[in-house]
Amino acid sequence: MIQTTWAVQPANWAKFDPYGAIQCADIQTAYKICQSVIGEGDQMIWKMTSGEPIKWVRVYEDESIDAVTDQHLAHLV
Repeated sequence: MIQTTWAVQPANWAKFDPYGAIQCADIQTAYKICQSVIGEGDQMIWKMTSGEPIKWVRVYEDESIDAVTDQHLAHLV
């Protein structure tokens, strides 16, 4: 059994949806999924944990990315 450590879903979903997200074994696959849904809006890559999933990277429709980790956001305060 392959453990999923990443998941992709539309960025405009308010919360993580384990049934609607596409589960991925690695982050490279997650990026490929984001590229394959061009025209479907921005996508969010989530890091799966033993607890709550963490928003990791937002992939914009133009394929640019923006890290959304707490460490990244701390620099904006």
